[in-house]
Amino acid sequence: MNVLPLVYSESITIISQQLLKQLFIYDPDTGLFTRRIQRSANAMVGQVVGTVDGKGYLHVSIEKQFYRLHRLVFLYMEGSIPKYIDHKDRDRQNNRWGNLRKSNCKFNAGNSGVHKHNTSGYRGVSQNKKSGKWHAQIKIHGKQTYLGRFNTPEEAAEIYNKAAKEHFGEFATLNTTTVT
Repeated sequence: MNVLPLVYSESITIISQQLLKQLFIYDPDTGLFTRRIQRSANAMVGQVVGTVDGKGYLHVSIEKQFYRLHRLVFLYMEGSIPKYIDHKDRDRQNNRWGNLRKSNCKFNAGNSGVHKHNTSGYRGVSQNKKSGKWHAQIKIHGKQTYLGRFNTPEEAAEIYNKAAKEHFGEFATLNTTTVT
């Protein structure tokens, strides 16, 4: 049996906006969904919905299918679900309307945090153990771009910030540095 991969268009809609609005009330100021109707003994009217999935996003089950709440926010507010959605503050559980924005793969990657294996404390900065110098690099279109070699991690972070602003614009997550 062949299983075809799910191919997304620019916007995806799996359940209807009408059904979503029949089941839940969304508050754009708090980012919370509450139940509009009781569908089972455990699903009470007025109850805030959402449990945390394995990647830290809130999700809810609708007709035996799990949906991440930030995706449902767009369906509720605009009638469709974009392929990429960015949490401006990088808090996967903050589903306030003002914190969410349509994105694309490139810009969504630009708003990611420092990786857990990072030892410099700065995005795009690593130390060459042999020379002791600090290197700055940024990933652009899936390829690492070398930005230079510096005496301090702060200098390297500043150069990374400039490249990130240029490449990612408002989606750039910048390092907080103080170069003396």
